[in-house]
Amino acid sequence: MFQKNIIITLVVVLLSNFTVIAQTNQTQDSIHINVEPLELPENLKTIFLQEMTTITNLMGDLLEYIVQGDITNSSMIAIEIRDTNLRQESSSDEIKQIMKTLPKGFIEFYRTFHSTANELAKAVDTNDFKTAISLYSEMTQSCYNCHVTYVNKESLNLESE
Repeated sequence: MFQKNIIITLVVVLLSNFTVIAQTNQTQDSIHINVEPLELPENLKTIFLQEMTTITNLMGDLLEYIVQGDITNSSMIAIEIRDTNLRQESSSDEIKQIMKTLPKGFIEFYRTFHSTANELAKAVDTNDFKTAISLYSEMTQSCYNCHVTYVNKESLNLESE
């Protein structure tokens, strides 16, 4: 019964979040928001893409564990997301270069995302999966907002799909 309630709550939260995203997309399309693509040197681009790939994979795992009501693994993955950051993968010179290169708005999105992952871990540790689901939704919204503002395939040299 508990797991069924978690799944229903998660579906409702995610559907409402995706509705907001769809409405935001329509608004952005109609007013042509300018993307400020990140201009990263190759060494930073590689580190950055590795981190984003790791976070993407961990977010999928986190969702699975939250839906299952798995306290241990949900908390562990949320903490892993919180601790996954550019500084761990970078030399001190690269960190200085990162801080000079990245826009302040990007850094704010980044810090908020990792802080929310920490809050999610705490919520799960207290068996508060309703809050964890809401925080997961905030994390995905943060990803979306950052991508809309700072990421495009050209800035990352990604091939068109």
